[in-house]
Amino acid sequence: MLYVIMSSKEVNVMMRKLVFALFLFPVFLPAQEASPDNVFTINVAAPTSSKDVQVRYLLNGNPAVMQSSSSAKPDDNQIVIKTDVEGKAAKSFRAIVFSPGCQFAVINADDLSTSNRQAQFQCQKLTDTSLHGKVDTSQFSGRDLQVEAMYVCNWAGQFFGVRGLSISPFTAGKAKVDKDGAFAMDLPDFSTDPLWNNLSHKATLMFVLVDAANGQQLAALTPPNNLAREGSLKVAASYPAEVEFTVQNQR
Repeated sequence: MLYVIMSSKEVNVMMRKLVFALFLFPVFLPAQEASPDNVFTINVAAPTSSKDVQVRYLLNGNPAVMQSSSSAKPDDNQIVIKTDVEGKAAKSFRAIVFSPGCQFAVINADDLSTSNRQAQFQCQKLTDTSLHGKVDTSQFSGRDLQVEAMYVCNWAGQFFGVRGLSISPFTAGKAKVDKDGAFAMDLPDFSTDPLWNNLSHKATLMFVLVDAANGQQLAALTPPNNLAREGSLKVAASYPAEVEFTVQNQR
């Protein structure tokens, strides 16, 4: 199995935190014609830019475990993903696709030999829910700070069929932190995603404090216990008037 590739930024977030939909588009069904190329192409419909689309994927083949350091790179309105590793072709391809503000989408091509190896991602907008947070930033005095919200996809293992599988989180939003430590952001209301009831409710939001000047990740933020699950914020339709976060660790 080939697990999704994490960027160095995403790996840092997951390693340092430690505890660190879906709408089924008909076009995601495998077609009958096979492509000779060992790639899978995701066509991104306008007005969404392919640069804003995030993909987490898994290849299944022979031998049973295959790993690769390659990554999917956006090209114009397409994301092209290699489906072979060291010359060995994968048998199936599954992916979770996300763009901020949109419903999740899934791709499931169980037999690449009979697939046209293409799918389309078209953003289906979600409504927003507001989050107002506050954190003590005194130890980072003098820095221009941002908070980055990351969607931890705890249901990935269920979708990919791999028990206990963890994948790198999706970037869900960013917000400027005021001098008093307050910040506000509009997040997608993930509870209105079509797969919420049977799958995507198994998710949390992880928050990271970032130096806006250079992108350096400074600390993970922990919500209060009554709103938390495994150190992250539970995904919900709404949040209290202000959520008080604490700095978990300095990076």
